[in-house]
Amino acid sequence: MAARRPSRRGGRPPRPLGVPALVPVPGGWWFDGLLLVALVTLTAALVWWSPLLRLDIAVRDWCDQRRPPPLATVMLIFDYLGQGGALTLVTVLVSFWLAWRHRSVRPIIPAGLAPIISTLLIVGLKRWTSRGAPHHGSVRMFSNGVEEFYPSGHVSNSIVYYGVLAMLLAPYLPVAARRLLQWLPGVLTFVGTTYLGYHWLTDSMGGYLLGLLIVRLLLRVPWRTVPLPRWLDRPPHRAGTGRPV
Repeated sequence: MAARRPSRRGGRPPRPLGVPALVPVPGGWWFDGLLLVALVTLTAALVWWSPLLRLDIAVRDWCDQRRPPPLATVMLIFDYLGQGGALTLVTVLVSFWLAWRHRSVRPIIPAGLAPIISTLLIVGLKRWTSRGAPHHGSVRMFSNGVEEFYPSGHVSNSIVYYGVLAMLLAPYLPVAARRLLQWLPGVLTFVGTTYLGYHWLTDSMGGYLLGLLIVRLLLRVPWRTVPLPRWLDRPPHRAGTGRPV
């Protein structure tokens, strides 16, 4: 008599959280330090090195003269990829779904920290540098205008949020799809927001550097093993084994 197949009445157990949960961050801090130095150097150069300002103006003028409507529509879609409100909502919803599926608050912690850290750093830098946009305000830093465009929040968001989403969904995605989710939106947003003249080229560069630094710091935390109170972290058990999934 053929052996009976195990019943699936209880449903498949959820996959484990992040095995691995992305491993793009090396053990050392040298690259993080390099990113910080690059961001500080770029910011200082925008204050004291005028050729960089002339490059920003030249890129803006070149894009203004080459913006057919169909291509502008595509670039607008690219720019929307970095929309902070929508990205926050999607990231939080995904984290709550994973938290419910795994009976653990762990997915919610990085998803909740991402908008807090990003907002504090981006808004702080924007208000401090007080730089205008390509079509209104001054190209110079610390212009004391109402505009606050450096660094680009859209570009930074597209690095941070998609990186967190890729980390949360790592067990459910093939490696290629995970890497595309992590890296492609940032590049597309960079191109879109610069081409449309929403940000200077160096705004987008600063946003990319800042976003990469933030997401690397978030990915360094061992979210699967951070000690938590038992009532916040109750992973489901495999049927018949009593062992956590």
